[in-house]
Amino acid sequence: MKIDIDPVSLLVDVGGDVPLEAVEAALRRASPALTLDVTDFSRSVRGWLDAGAPGARDRWLDPVDQIVAGLEGTLKNGQLLSIRPAPRRAVGPDLMALAIGCGGRFVTITRAWLRVHKVGAARPSAPFACERDPAVSDAEAAIVARIARALSG
Repeated sequence: MKIDIDPVSLLVDVGGDVPLEAVEAALRRASPALTLDVTDFSRSVRGWLDAGAPGARDRWLDPVDQIVAGLEGTLKNGQLLSIRPAPRRAVGPDLMALAIGCGGRFVTITRAWLRVHKVGAARPSAPFACERDPAVSDAEAAIVARIARALSG
């Protein structure tokens, strides 16, 4: 079971099959935390990310922060996907969107670098007042369908 905590960068390198409960237990011993509002910690990191990271802090409170800094996985066509840990604004297209919250439709997550925070540390909060989950447009749905077809071979 792979759980490597880097207290300087505040990242946890963890295998996709590791239960969230094991990650939280390792973090409690090291001091940083995922700060999740989750009742079911039996889910694996992969399952949690496939579901969209339920219980994670509202991303609109600090749009610069991120719950996942990097990930590795296998695309449905068998190709490997590797998104090295980096600040979100330092990289090109957001390929994380193929993995997080898509229920495993495009990629099977095998490893993730989760962003943690020091317990009790002050965190920015800039409430977002617009629609948080607008309906998917026909054009967006068509793009998602094209991606799914391309990855299925």
